[in-house]
Amino acid sequence: MYLLNLNDYVRLALSHAEFSSNDDGSWTVEIPVLPGCVTWGETRAEAALMAEDAVQGWLVNEGNIMKFTEGAFMGWGYKVAAQEFGATPLDGGPWHVLPNG
Repeated sequence: MYLLNLNDYVRLALSHAEFSSNDDGSWTVEIPVLPGCVTWGETRAEAALMAEDAVQGWLVNEGNIMKFTEGAFMGWGYKVAAQEFGATPLDGGPWHVLPNG
């Protein structure tokens, strides 16, 4: 049995990253499922690394551990986990487990 952890949520949030190029050649990344989670980098690769750091920071600080495991984000996270990774409810939910985890 495998319970979703912070890294799993980071991966799920990053799957919704929206990249846009800026006039100066830099890149902006927004994570629309995490309100206010926006970052940038001088290159697309740097922006992707910054996005991972921004998501981790958002989940720990803005979302805090309780907020990202309940409410709207929880529902979205478990839905994506089920669709993308085959997660199933544990003892009727809301926690989910990944197969072979």
